[in-house]
Amino acid sequence: MTDQVVRPDGTGFSLVDGELTVAGGYGGTVDASVSARLLDGFDVTLASRSTADPGDVRSEGGRSVLPLETRPMMLNSLPSSVRVRLHTDTAENDWRLVLHFRNQAGSSLTWQAELPTEAFDAGWEAPLADLLTIDRTADEPAPQAPGVSVVHHPDDEYYELLVDGQQAGLLVYHVIGSHLSITHTAIEPTYRGRGLSWALVGGALDDIRTKYPTVMNYCPVVSRFVEKNPSYGDLLSRPRRA
Repeated sequence: MTDQVVRPDGTGFSLVDGELTVAGGYGGTVDASVSARLLDGFDVTLASRSTADPGDVRSEGGRSVLPLETRPMMLNSLPSSVRVRLHTDTAENDWRLVLHFRNQAGSSLTWQAELPTEAFDAGWEAPLADLLTIDRTADEPAPQAPGVSVVHHPDDEYYELLVDGQQAGLLVYHVIGSHLSITHTAIEPTYRGRGLSWALVGGALDDIRTKYPTVMNYCPVVSRFVEKNPSYGDLLSRPRRA
């Protein structure tokens, strides 16, 4: 147990996705992996990418973003460090690795690292805890309440947040034809200040993603959530002017 990281705030968090980013445009070859050695000595690949096809590469903030395939491993089951390897035809560029973890309440953690020279050769032993950050703003702390769930009511066009079976909030949307627009999010007064809007928005967007490629958003709470969770950025399109 000496190699395990004690993370009280990481209990229940699972790896959900990740990406490599590189400054400027990129269309070259990439062979990348993030692996961990578990307590039984078994090596497991957490995230990987092996492709010469730039078809899924997107541009974001002056960087090229290359999605990774990830395995849904629990954060607190991982050792204190992971091994990062990257082979590419442009190793001199500014490469960055990002992994996203989330729990069932909708709270999220991000692990982010600028890749040093070692990562392009034998591999870099990257610390987990030192590079992990909590995704939340000052007015939206990470959810702590147990028994949190998000229920979809498609006939009435809203998502309901339940805490221990009690209604705690709503995310309201409207569908016209094949287009979905999010209008507003509301948390009941007695449940405010606990970051539950993060759980509501995350759960709703995860479900919406399975039904609509993009959505219109008019809710500032949703906008703040996506700013802190950029993996959802491709889901939102700019609202049309009235």
